[in-house]
Amino acid sequence: MDLSAGVPDPTTGLAYIDVSGASDFISLDLGGGMTLCIHPLVPITNAGVIACDGGFDLGATAIQNHHVGEVGVGGFTEQACATAGGTVEPATAPHPNVCNGPIVLGPSGTSQPPLGSVLLGPDADLGTQGLLAQVTIEPPPCQGSAQAPTTQFSFSSGPVEVQILAANNSDQVLTVDDPGEPFSCVAWTQENGPGRLLQARPVLHALITGNMSVVDAANLFTLDD
Repeated sequence: MDLSAGVPDPTTGLAYIDVSGASDFISLDLGGGMTLCIHPLVPITNAGVIACDGGFDLGATAIQNHHVGEVGVGGFTEQACATAGGTVEPATAPHPNVCNGPIVLGPSGTSQPPLGSVLLGPDADLGTQGLLAQVTIEPPPCQGSAQAPTTQFSFSSGPVEVQILAANNSDQVLTVDDPGEPFSCVAWTQENGPGRLLQARPVLHALITGNMSVVDAANLFTLDD
C-alpha cells in the first residue's frame, strides 16, 4: 500500500493520511487451498492520521467475552444475550446455548502516546474512514468479486491488545499484545523507515487442533515495509 501524508495541523500536530495506491490484492494463505483476498478500494482520502507531535492515543484494544451467559442456566435468556449485544451459539456449534459477546473496540489507554503514532481506521471524531476494501475467501490466485461488500479495516501503529474472556468457554483469558512501532513525520518518505501497522482481533472457534477440538484465536496482523 502507498500511504500519502498531508501537512500537519499547526495546532494539533495531526496530518491526514490517504491511501493513494495499493496492490490489487493483499492476500493471506489460510491453508486447505483457500486464501483470504483483500482488495483495497483505492484511492482512499482521509483514511487515517499521524500524530506528529504525539499526545493522541491511537493504539487499540479489542475484547470479546466468549461466555456472557448460557441460555437456560441461572435464568439467563436469549433476550438477555441480545441485550448484551451477543449471539447464542446454535445446537451445531461447539458450545450450544452459550452467549458469545460482541467485540468491543477501544483505545489502548497508554499514558504517553509517542510522536508519530498512526491510526489507519474509521474514527468519527478525527474524520477518518480507514482502509476500505472488499474481502473474499477463495482458491488462489485472488480474483475477487464485484458483489463483495465493502469492509472498513482499522490498523494502528500501537500499542495494541486483543483479549478473549472465558476463552474456549473456560475460565481462562487469552491475551495477545504488541507495543507497536510509531512512524516518523520527518522520515515519512524514507524507504524501510520506522513504523508498523497492526490489527488485533479475537476470533471465536477459529482453529482446529490435532485432537479435532475447535479453539479460539487472538489474531495479530502486521503490515511492515
